[in-house]
Amino acid sequence: MKYGILIGMLLFLTACQHPTVYVYTEGLTVLQKQQLTEQLQQQTLPFQFTELPVPKEFSAATLLTSEDKILTPETEQLANIMQAMGYQPQLNYVSVANHHYSDGNIGFYLRGEQIEQGFDVPQQLRTTGCVEDRYNNLKVRFFDNLVEFTLLNGARAQLVWLRYENYLVINYRNISQSYTHSTPLVATPFGEKPSDTFRYTAHVESPQWLNCSLQVVYMD
Repeated sequence: MKYGILIGMLLFLTACQHPTVYVYTEGLTVLQKQQLTEQLQQQTLPFQFTELPVPKEFSAATLLTSEDKILTPETEQLANIMQAMGYQPQLNYVSVANHHYSDGNIGFYLRGEQIEQGFDVPQQLRTTGCVEDRYNNLKVRFFDNLVEFTLLNGARAQLVWLRYENYLVINYRNISQSYTHSTPLVATPFGEKPSDTFRYTAHVESPQWLNCSLQVVYMD
């Protein structure tokens, strides 16, 4: 009987040592929480939602892992999930002394931003936080009911846009991309500056330049 208990404890400890993603969220919409859950189910590590808030000193999208065991492919999967939800992930490492994130455990921290009511759309913005880096910094211009993207080859794609409740919606053929609006401070070489930021809310198959957030940073 004694050996049976010992074997059971060893099996329990082995199971506990399997790398786990601990998910901390704050201020996400119901739709965002649903999208996050669906995407976490598609990555390879087990995950567990916690009830604790995201620490204030963390950026809106932070991954935390230990220096002693870095799971590069799995961490990249989690970073891709953050990017697909319109965030730019930041990866932080903790010392081996932090046992909570030893043995490959990863902290996944995602903070929603307050959706602004009755927003105005600036005339000129740039793409940012794109799933594919090559689409960052494309020029985007709004006028009347059209939005114009200047593509990598110099061509200009004009799409119809509209407001729907508290979302900006851009229509492309038979698909739509929606964006939430916020006004975060953005770090620049000249300090933090105000911005108008429109974060995309879903991943579309094509075109990839719709999987980008839109932003203008006010330097003056």
